[in-house]
Amino acid sequence: MQRLFGYLGRSVKNIMNWSVNAKGRLPRNIQVLIATFLTWINNKEDDTLWENAPPLPTPLDVQRRIVARIEGLAARIEEAQKLRRQAAEEVEALLTASIKRAFDNIPIDGQLSDVLLENPRNGWSAKCDNVDTGIPVLTLTAVTGFQYNENEFKRTSEATSPNARYWLHEDDLLITRSNTPELVGHAAIYNGYPKPCIYPDLMMRLEIDTDKADKNFVLWWLRNPKIREYIISNAKGSSPTMKKINQKIVMDIPYPLSVSTDEQRSIVARLDELQAKVDALKKYQVRTVEELDALLPSVLDRAFRGEL
Repeated sequence: MQRLFGYLGRSVKNIMNWSVNAKGRLPRNIQVLIATFLTWINNKEDDTLWENAPPLPTPLDVQRRIVARIEGLAARIEEAQKLRRQAAEEVEALLTASIKRAFDNIPIDGQLSDVLLENPRNGWSAKCDNVDTGIPVLTLTAVTGFQYNENEFKRTSEATSPNARYWLHEDDLLITRSNTPELVGHAAIYNGYPKPCIYPDLMMRLEIDTDKADKNFVLWWLRNPKIREYIISNAKGSSPTMKKINQKIVMDIPYPLSVSTDEQRSIVARLDELQAKVDALKKYQVRTVEELDALLPSVLDRAFRGEL
């Protein structure tokens, strides 16, 4: 609304210059109209309609009516944005509920360690200077939200060893070991890009025995609300905003050993299909947000150019 008041303020100044009579004074009737209107603005409540504003001199009243229309449009845009945010929250809640239903009737008869080839291993805390020729090092945001983002990395120019265990390989399953309570334990599968790439000390790599478990099933299992509750309740740390999970907590994650790999893949296919629909909806919502954000500035620019 600040730009609206600025627009109206410019109009007030213009009309005052226009209305000054030959003696260099603003006619009293115009002074009274402007003073009454400015007093109304000063006392205006957020829900007060512009249509109820006191009258202004005719040229300026035209501007006031334009401002009223713009404010009405801004209110509708704000309501649309609120509805979009509400819809996004409902979509996430629907996905979480679907994950819960997929796993609710599965018996938990083991631990994650039962399907690991070796203990989880931390990456390397390389000093990142972002030199263009440096080696990419993933950031925590690369796996936040349980979907891998290949653009979330920094670069290090520190010396590396070709045989080190911190190098990533395509299809590696990564889990964060330190983050906020809501984000600690988020996981994703590295898609091979960027390459070469290093995973940081704040992540652990999970080497899955593919004869016992489908890697994508393990990833979905880590999104299970029951497992999220386990991780959050077991995460440690003196800071309320930063928690950590260790190797033992990850290995002790409850896991359904009796589910066959064929059944695991069937569950993965159903959840992947739902995720694809959610992703498509999110893309549409992003475009909607961009269009809503651009609408009001466009209208204001037209108003400033006198095209409304």
